Amino acid sequence: ATLKRLAGIDRHYGIIATLIIVVGIGRVFYGLKGWEFYVYNWVFWAKIAAFVMVGLLSIIPTVRFISWNRQASGNASFQVPAAELASVKTYIRAEAFIFLLIPVFAAAMARGYGY
Repeated sequence: ATLKRLAGIDRHYGIIATLIIVVGIGRVFYGLKGWEFYVYNWVFWAKIAAFVMVGLLSIIPTVRFISWNRQASGNASFQVPAAELASVKTYIRAEAFIFLLIPVFAAAMARGYGY
């Protein structure tokens, strides 16, 4: 049950990230500031880089969650290997740290830095 819940949270996380990308692209092309503000703003690109890094770091945990769910569905006594769990925790901590940079970059952009 915990693995299924974890996979569900991860799935929703991916859906929300996709929606954020769609809204962000809309703001770049149809927003009040115009695409030039974003294209030449180093803070924007730092924010995008942080977002991409979070996305890339989330691949390993997602693959592990799927694998663990498959193994648990076929074996009721399945236990997540400690080394794999530790690895996933490390990836999630790295994601969380880098994710904290995204609103910092957004606030910097809102105050006019980087342009």
